[in-house]
Amino acid sequence: MVRYIRYWLYLIFVFIITPCAFSAPDSSVEINTAEKIIAFGDVHGAYDELTALLKEIKIIDKSLNWTGNKTHLVSIGDLIDRGPRSRDVVDLMIKLQKQAEKSGGKVHVLLGNHELMAMTGDHSYANKYDFKSFTNDETEEEREELRQQYKKDHENEDSPGDRFDQLYPPGFTALSRAYAPEGYIGKWLINQPLILKINSTVFVHGGIPSGLVKKSISEINEQGKAELNRYLKTAERLKEADVLPAYVNFYDRAAFLNSKAKDLIDKDPDINRNSEKRPSWFDDVLELYEAQQAKTLNSESPVWYRGTAACNGNCESFNTERFLNKAGAERIVIGHTPTRSHRIISGMGGKVLKIDTGMLNSYYRGQASALIIEGDSIRVHYYKESEGTSPDDENFSISKKLSGMSDRELEDILLNGEITEIKRIGTGITNPKKVTIKKGDKTINAVFKTEDSHPLLEHLNNSYSRSALSKSDRYVYDVAAYKLDRMLDLQMVPAAVIREIKGERGVLQYWVPNSINERDREKENIPFNSYCKKDEQYWMRFIFDVLISNGDRNLTNILWTKDDFMLLFIDHSRAFGIKTRRPRQYRKAPLNLSDFFIKKLERLNRENLTKELSDYLHPFQIEGIINRRDMILKEGNRTH
Repeated sequence: MVRYIRYWLYLIFVFIITPCAFSAPDSSVEINTAEKIIAFGDVHGAYDELTALLKEIKIIDKSLNWTGNKTHLVSIGDLIDRGPRSRDVVDLMIKLQKQAEKSGGKVHVLLGNHELMAMTGDHSYANKYDFKSFTNDETEEEREELRQQYKKDHENEDSPGDRFDQLYPPGFTALSRAYAPEGYIGKWLINQPLILKINSTVFVHGGIPSGLVKKSISEINEQGKAELNRYLKTAERLKEADVLPAYVNFYDRAAFLNSKAKDLIDKDPDINRNSEKRPSWFDDVLELYEAQQAKTLNSESPVWYRGTAACNGNCESFNTERFLNKAGAERIVIGHTPTRSHRIISGMGGKVLKIDTGMLNSYYRGQASALIIEGDSIRVHYYKESEGTSPDDENFSISKKLSGMSDRELEDILLNGEITEIKRIGTGITNPKKVTIKKGDKTINAVFKTEDSHPLLEHLNNSYSRSALSKSDRYVYDVAAYKLDRMLDLQMVPAAVIREIKGERGVLQYWVPNSINERDREKENIPFNSYCKKDEQYWMRFIFDVLISNGDRNLTNILWTKDDFMLLFIDHSRAFGIKTRRPRQYRKAPLNLSDFFIKKLERLNRENLTKELSDYLHPFQIEGIINRRDMILKEGNRTH
């Protein structure tokens, strides 16, 4: 009997007590408070701008001491690099953190990618002022020691001593030491979080990549700190073994250490076969390489990820919402990627607030700003603007991104510009032509297509053949796809209009410059180098093509911008059938729906679709859009 009692007590401990002990939120990074919260974005050494801002919002006084009482002040990361007074910014935050604690307030400093770079030995963004601020902490002996080491390692180069002085100015060794694990800045930074939640708001430097959407705030911090510590400790062991000089950059360390190991093996090949003869640091070389591959130190880290800020919000919203639901939060506040307008931007229907407004004016031409949260109120304070304002709503335009013009401006050129050249493209069964159009000082290219298997189909009565409605090949559908894209604010279909050229009526669609289709990208083996993941962009392709019943999507009409590989759709002349079921190629495709995008789909109705699309589609085709929309909403994967 006693044995059974002990067994049940054990189960109670495992299933009740243990989860409480090990799964409870970390109160240092998941905070509930009734106090004001103020957050600011990337400072980058802009000490004067930061202190002026903090004075203006009454966080510090004229002597730069804390006056914020119980306020929670949040630095979103990237205090350092690029600007002239990085060290002063760091020293100020260290001081304010201590002072705020005594007043019942809190200063939260999140790690940004530039803090991680400095801690892991990448000082490529430090400038002469950064190094100069550390010259008094550096001895001639330690600088000369590093200089001689550099000359020894580069003895086959011309004037290695002079090159050392160019690359590593006075103050370099002291700066490196300050950011090392035992340095006063490094020791402070290692105790700062990567991600923080206060009430219903999550703060993180870069964003939330897909690999983290199922992790808690505490788990992300724990994993990140473990990966960072592993790397730092391994690098320190290699430095102590005198095989990893301080001048070797983070990105060069693996190659440098492999070269050191190879030199030893070349001198004594038996080292490679006899582990007893092998130096102890050999194992640390592999350890360092493996540690360097950790997510915390690459683009899939919450401090490096740019997708949340830079990619199409419709594509990113699914994972963003999944993370927010897991965290029990309403919004995420990010920096890392300066906003184009240098204003604080609200994206994804308020779920994302982008607060990097380019505080370092000399580099970014931006302005100092702060996000202020008090209860349910969210407002923005821009330096020297007395009244608080709301964040600006995101207003991304693919036409603006591609051409510098709005949709209306592009449409005007397409409709009214002078045709200066017409060339046959030589591909496609409909014999499309490339047209050059000029109006004023603007010149653009467009594709012109005239194929129309069923002219005036949209105006015929409802007794018209349903087969024709599903199998027609019509240029007007390209304009319908463009109009529907804008109704959903997808911003993935280039501007298109109907125009007559040399007696032929057809569609004239903006020719996307510096782009490539998926077939040619694969054929030319061009790497998919983008902040925005291909698979996640394809989620919008699946939804859009199911919505418009497009079974003709292929590798030639999947278009990518070459500079950042953002997905665009062209060639919809065989879309807009009337069947409710999915096109064959999408029968098993995931339809991932964020609440953000669901609201856009729900806004589609017979009245607004008829208003926008009746010049191009038959009423039965419009009915088909509504029926497929309802099917998507029924079958789609939700974020909760």
